[in-house]
Amino acid sequence: MLIPEDYPGRILKGAYSPALRQHVLRNIKRLEDFEQLGLAPMVYMAAWQEQEKVIWYEFAGQRFLRLLNCPGDQAATRFRSLVFDQRTYSSHEGDLDVHEEIIPSDRLREDGDNLREHRLQAGRMEAIYKMNLTGTTWLKDSSVLEIWPTDGICLSFGCLLDVSKEMEQKDQIHRENMVVQRDKSILVAVERANALNNMATRLCHEIRNPIASLGGLVKRLHTICEPETKMARYLEVIAREAIRLEKILAGFVAYTRSLELQREAVEPRTLLSSVLCLLKTDLEYHGIEPLLHDQTDLPTLFIDRKLMEEALLHVLKNGIEALPGGGTIECFLERADSSLRIRICDHGAGIQENLRARIFEPFFTTKVYGAGLGLSMADKVIRMHGGTLSLQAGQERGTEAIILLPDQEPAGRSTEL
Repeated sequence: MLIPEDYPGRILKGAYSPALRQHVLRNIKRLEDFEQLGLAPMVYMAAWQEQEKVIWYEFAGQRFLRLLNCPGDQAATRFRSLVFDQRTYSSHEGDLDVHEEIIPSDRLREDGDNLREHRLQAGRMEAIYKMNLTGTTWLKDSSVLEIWPTDGICLSFGCLLDVSKEMEQKDQIHRENMVVQRDKSILVAVERANALNNMATRLCHEIRNPIASLGGLVKRLHTICEPETKMARYLEVIAREAIRLEKILAGFVAYTRSLELQREAVEPRTLLSSVLCLLKTDLEYHGIEPLLHDQTDLPTLFIDRKLMEEALLHVLKNGIEALPGGGTIECFLERADSSLRIRICDHGAGIQENLRARIFEPFFTTKVYGAGLGLSMADKVIRMHGGTLSLQAGQERGTEAIILLPDQEPAGRSTEL
């Protein structure tokens, strides 16, 4: 059998069946003839043993090898090293949407040295590879798979086509759609906030006056009531609940009102020390010791100090309420890349995992008393600063609140919400 010059494969030189070897030789001749036509597709014939799944090329066209800049016996390894990811596209019967699946390069390499996850049955496969070739190049791979069970060999006959322009246009459309969706979400959020603000204003106007009248009448009745009687105790409860309702209304108005940030440069340690000072009476009353740990190279924050203090007060109060029997609250100030990370750890009972996802919802609370607006307000203020607030289980027990704040005002971000 005459083996072609510069043959990169293994089958023609190996102990395989004559039928397979003749089949490979015939197809090499066909692929060489096709390449002479000078058409855009770059043809190849790949092979691998079913058990090993290590791909090699029985034939790789000259244009394909020039693109990879390597000889044929190194083409499979070279191709594999240049892949960013593989993308496949499919649609279900009756479904007009096309579903994209992106497999990153590390997943493609999990199965030994196998470049692609081929179906272990004869048929067609199409995929698009994002390649690191003098910039980003997209190659569409269309192939037909053959299985030779007697020899334990799989053959893949395919062609590669440069679809960089089409994929760049697709990604551009995707980015534009993401911007449209983001803007739509912002508009919906603004409309919802405006509606909530209008509703809050009307509700507070309608409810506050009756509550104020009720509180005033209760105080007058209390002055003419005999002290230490049942009636006096009932009136005290009514007065206390009227005050609580007024606080809930005030919190509701504060949560729904539009806020505009008045940013200034603030040192993180100064910020947190100030908040702990404001809570000194509460901490001492509950027998809680605050511990502040900070690093030396913390970034300066550009924030609305008053609003951020209010947000931290809500988070710390949540920790205080989790320690009715006293204990410690640890506060950590840490640099995280270009952000400041604030960790506030209590050692209380913790938050049940099934409730953690709802903890920032307005009016959601697990406490007997409280409107459930404190953490919602804290989350709102932190998001306005371009940061994030999350709650998770502590390393030992209790809850760890993690706040990430950028060290400067994010470009192009609105400071009103």
